[in-house]
Amino acid sequence: MEIKRLKNTKFGTNKIARVVTGWALYEAGKGWIAFSHDRDQFGILVPYIPCGGKKALQSILDAGGFVSFDGMEYVTEL
Repeated sequence: MEIKRLKNTKFGTNKIARVVTGWALYEAGKGWIAFSHDRDQFGILVPYIPCGGKKALQSILDAGGFVSFDGMEYVTEL
């Protein structure tokens, strides 16, 4: 798992998408880490981008990562 930058990256479908910018966690071959309950009214799921940015994500990794992946899933950009 690594911290990567998203810049004007689209998530969703070809007809409707959300554009996001920020730092997020990426797992090679799987995609971006997202919380399942964060879907918008159109069902679009975007990666978890904390307010603390890269420092907040680094503190998660420094602490050993997530204890459980329940309620989390991987999403890929368009």
